[in-house]
Amino acid sequence: MNSEEVTIISIVGKKNAGKTTLIRTLIPELKERGYRVGTLKYNIKEFKIDHEGKDTYKYYHLGADSIALTSQDEIAVIKRVTDPPGTSEFVAKYLNDVNIVLIEGYRGGDYPRIKIVDSKETKIDSNDPDNELILIRGDLETKHFSTEDTNKALDFIENIIHLKRKK
Repeated sequence: MNSEEVTIISIVGKKNAGKTTLIRTLIPELKERGYRVGTLKYNIKEFKIDHEGKDTYKYYHLGADSIALTSQDEIAVIKRVTDPPGTSEFVAKYLNDVNIVLIEGYRGGDYPRIKIVDSKETKIDSNDPDNELILIRGDLETKHFSTEDTNKALDFIENIIHLKRKK
């Protein structure tokens, strides 16, 4: 599969809006519909996936530029970067074996976007672009989406995929 066949969808919203909850709901639904799904968590801050005391942590801190871990059914690679790749480049290089990539928290680029807003927000633009779906949440405390909201998100994603295939 080449990277042009990968559909990228950004899931955006304020902190604790329900981005992760929505993605956790969408993944099994998309898998059930036959799609291969990847995710990308956009994090502007530094993060660490390795931990002190582990061999891979020691290798990294001794100066290794790339560290890989592998098992029967998983791989992970940690790389030092001085110039991180852009989103499209990252997807093309590392997530090109899936049909759909759901990016959590990335507002850049011209990717189709699902924006989660609180019903109390007053800045909801009724002239949203065609490549953006607004999901309005009434009760943010529940951290759940209604089936209707999830179905709207699934329909939106599948519509984007069908439009892309027609091009």
